[in-house]
Amino acid sequence: MDGINVIKNESKELILEFEDGDTTIPDMIAAELSGNDDVVFTGVTKDHPETGKPQLIIKTNKKKAAETLEKALEALDEKIAEIKKGINAKQ
Repeated sequence: MDGINVIKNESKELILEFEDGDTTIPDMIAAELSGNDDVVFTGVTKDHPETGKPQLIIKTNKKKAAETLEKALEALDEKIAEIKKGINAKQ
């Protein structure tokens, strides 16, 4: 991934723009966040399907959006580690 730009970083709202046009990673993060009771809204937007840069939007109710994102990334990291472990066990 080329990079991530912080578009907005407020206590209850965070918007990140991904330089890479692929929405796979932002979509995975949004899906993980959608299970969080404190997340009011999470989604991925992209101005243009071919040239736009995806933006991950996170809005929370009580907790800080950045901290909520960090916990979601940790949870995804654990899930990916389990997948790797399962793959390696079958080799």
